[in-house]
Amino acid sequence: MTRTAQAHPEAAPTAPAPVDTVADSIKFRTSVALFATGIAVVTMDDGAGGVHGATINSFTSISLDPPTVMISLKPGYAHELISKSGWYGVSVLSESQQQHSRYFCGRRDADWIPEFVAGDYVSTLLGSLARFECKVFDTIDVHDHTLFLARVTRCESEDGSPLMFFASTYHQPVLGDR
Repeated sequence: MTRTAQAHPEAAPTAPAPVDTVADSIKFRTSVALFATGIAVVTMDDGAGGVHGATINSFTSISLDPPTVMISLKPGYAHELISKSGWYGVSVLSESQQQHSRYFCGRRDADWIPEFVAGDYVSTLLGSLARFECKVFDTIDVHDHTLFLARVTRCESEDGSPLMFFASTYHQPVLGDR
């Protein structure tokens, strides 16, 4: 249940108290790694007729009506391309796509190239559990990352099991009957 606070006309708004201490970065990284996440690849047009991508685990749905998602990226080439075009694709990886994850984080096998599914505005990865085409409508800078909020213009899915990341290691969960 969500409760909305009632505004009192006589009460002046107060700013949140500043935080003077922050968690140790190594302890934070170790602790946050214990939150199991799915793995996705964000793709975008590279401006030269090709596809650029990056492996992410910071993808989340925000709203069902209208369908809205968010990714979080540090500044870099993917960030620049999305900022210019206003579009990105998201491919949720299946348990058989660990090589895709490694490829898009820069650990590439010289003889292997992923296959894509052409979309209306951006390509996504063939064989992924779910694929989304997304139009950015807002960005929010938070420290060293930018949140890209987007409306989903097209999506599709396939049966399968997800590739997951837990404690800085790939996992393939065993799923029960559906």
